Amino acid sequence: MTRPSRPALDSAPLPSVWLVDDSPTHLARARELLSRHYAVETFRDAEQMLGRLSLRQPPEVLLLDWQLPGISGLAACRAVREHYDEVSLPILVLSHPGTVADFTEGLQAGANDHIAKPYHDAELLARVASLQRIRAQSERLKEREAYLFTTLASIGDAVITADRAGRVVLLNPAAERLTGWTTREAWQHPAVEVCRIIDATTRVPRVPALPFDEAQGFSGPTLLLRKDGTEVPIEGSIAPIRTSPHDISGAVLIFRDVTAQTQVRERNEALTARLRASEAEQATLLDAIPVLVSFVNADERYGRVNKAYEEWFGISQDGLRDQKIRDVIGEAAYAVMSPFVKRGLAGESLSFEQHDVPYRLGGKRDVKVSFIAHSEPGQPGAGYVALLQDITVERKLEQERELHARRLQEQAEFEQQLIGIVSHDLRNPLGAIHLGAERLKRKEALAPSAIRTVDRILESAARAVRLVRELLDFTQARLGGGIRIERAPMDLHALGRTALEEVEEANPAARVELTTRGDGRGAWDADRLSQVLQNLVMNAVKYGQPGAPILVEIEGDGDPVTLRVHNEGPPIPPERLQGLFQPLQRGSDAVDVTSRSVGLGLFIVKAIVDAHQGHIDVRSSRGEGTTFTVSLPRQAPARPETRG
Repeated sequence: MTRPSRPALDSAPLPSVWLVDDSPTHLARARELLSRHYAVETFRDAEQMLGRLSLRQPPEVLLLDWQLPGISGLAACRAVREHYDEVSLPILVLSHPGTVADFTEGLQAGANDHIAKPYHDAELLARVASLQRIRAQSERLKEREAYLFTTLASIGDAVITADRAGRVVLLNPAAERLTGWTTREAWQHPAVEVCRIIDATTRVPRVPALPFDEAQGFSGPTLLLRKDGTEVPIEGSIAPIRTSPHDISGAVLIFRDVTAQTQVRERNEALTARLRASEAEQATLLDAIPVLVSFVNADERYGRVNKAYEEWFGISQDGLRDQKIRDVIGEAAYAVMSPFVKRGLAGESLSFEQHDVPYRLGGKRDVKVSFIAHSEPGQPGAGYVALLQDITVERKLEQERELHARRLQEQAEFEQQLIGIVSHDLRNPLGAIHLGAERLKRKEALAPSAIRTVDRILESAARAVRLVRELLDFTQARLGGGIRIERAPMDLHALGRTALEEVEEANPAARVELTTRGDGRGAWDADRLSQVLQNLVMNAVKYGQPGAPILVEIEGDGDPVTLRVHNEGPPIPPERLQGLFQPLQRGSDAVDVTSRSVGLGLFIVKAIVDAHQGHIDVRSSRGEGTTFTVSLPRQAPARPETRG
């Protein structure tokens, strides 16, 4: 077997021809002759050819030697015809001079033509070209049939064709749906039975009998009687099919269901009535809107406006229609508003506030305006809808509120600065008082009454130092952007034990029980966390049930580490829970006579927890007591990377 010759890259593909011949001489000669006009592929026996045929597209012409080894030409021809007809794959038989019976047998096996060896070159080329033309014409005919079938299947009109005897040949899908007949059911049935068309008034059939010369449409109301007996109003026509000017081979009937058109027409009439009612409703709704609504066309003239617009300008709606904006609002106001008008007419939708706009009836107004662009095909700047609100009064009130809020802010900042200054300036004299009292107490000659006085001085000084420290922390948290911390490796379990020992020394009557679990190591500010723990425990001492234990739990089973402080006693009222961590707030109305707290402890606790990027919350209910829970990440969470 040899490969087909390749055409030049810049030329159209050559028609393909396969040649089967066991004679090398004949094979070479025929190949050389045919290669000038065709892409030739050769085979030495029929078995090779049939194997190739099962794997790829067939050639346009097959030249088959009649006398072949193995599978004969006759058997090969019959095998080919099991898959390809005489048109899709023409076969030219090559044989030695023989009898008429041999040629007849070849034609019966499916051969298209016959040529005897030795053959003339011109005759061979002519016969191959003839078969190639037959196949090409067949392909074009199939293509036309495919186009016709696809066209008929895709159009919305029903199409029925009938032969010269008036019997159905084809129904397209639209005709099948409309008549209720399938093409298989209707095949060779009389067309007047499949497509029963009658006059809607007289009930007389309207399909003319063949032959008739000219196309004709249905005049007047027409009905189609479907297979199931229902009736459908239709429009259509019927025309003869001519194969020559004087030969009519059939007819084609084209029609469509006009039920939808009738319904659309009726619906349009109903919509028109509804539109009129809607326009009246729209006018009512527009007039009920307190915002000024107007339509401005491309010439800067008013269209429809609502009642609010009429009242604001003091001109009737009919008087405003078709008036120029400049003439209505005045030159001074137009000078301010014209840049926005131009943008709206350019097709831009926008919203803006404009202050101190000259008002037609005197004075100035602050307005809030929205332009909604309106466009039409081929005319992008057809106009816009304007929504206008007079915000003069609202803006004045807003300015007053802002002024009041600014004054309150300035007052709060002044108070916080004052607290910071006072607390800072108190530290030195308090330190001197505490130091002097300590020195007095160490003198041996003091009387017992003097010692008691010194102890009261020390206690009062210590309480004042705590208050000053809280005020300093408060000032730093409110004015300094949060409490600053210094992280360092530490063990929260060990810190808890040390802090609670200090609480117990200062409050011998308090019962504090510490439970630790897991790994308490992390990077925190030890002094600040000690302050958190002591504040929470002291808070439990002050407001918990006297004599009941205060439970402290530190859990390090994962990350974050959890710290809980629980006390029994009356619950915190629900209305106070939300603001419990705000400054100057307490969870109870009871007066703290022991420490004279100003209500900054929990605020500072939360500020310290926030500085560690942790979380604190509280639960309190009757019967369960009060529990503060603090969650602390072991390390500072990484800040998300900011990309430019």
